[in-house]
Amino acid sequence: MSFRRIIKRITVGKYPRRTFWRAGVLAVIFFLLFKFILLPVRINGSSMEPTYRNGSVNFVNTLRYRFREPRRGDIVAISLAGRRIMLLKRVIGLPGERLAFREGALIINGQPTPEPYLKSDYNWNMPEIKIDSDEFFVVGDNRQMPLEEHLHGRVKRHKIVGGPLF
Repeated sequence: MSFRRIIKRITVGKYPRRTFWRAGVLAVIFFLLFKFILLPVRINGSSMEPTYRNGSVNFVNTLRYRFREPRRGDIVAISLAGRRIMLLKRVIGLPGERLAFREGALIINGQPTPEPYLKSDYNWNMPEIKIDSDEFFVVGDNRQMPLEEHLHGRVKRHKIVGGPLF
């Protein structure tokens, strides 16, 4: 058997038509997967450090919150302009809660709430706010940045498109 035939047999197999059908089906599956379910995102900025580094790449799983609501501590992808521009932020306030920051402590409904995902202390202050029934309160993990420099705050539920894959 010639070298060319051996290579063809390895790459295409004994039944070329069947191999091409399989390749076509796989191509359609991958297209649908990366078009509608796993959306690529590039991290731009330092507000989520050290959890996500500036310039790193991740995928947003759009099915994550299809059947359940985000929980406190979850990282969510928030749609700013369609599915092309998104923010990754951490949920710290849930619908109906009262939230404040006092000298670096997260206060939920008047009670200090631990944030085990934070690596260092911070000194933010923010007066108490009430979160509406269709909103979540989100903020980045890099609390060393001043509160004023963060894109944070209330987010409507319909703006949350999913969560990071890893």
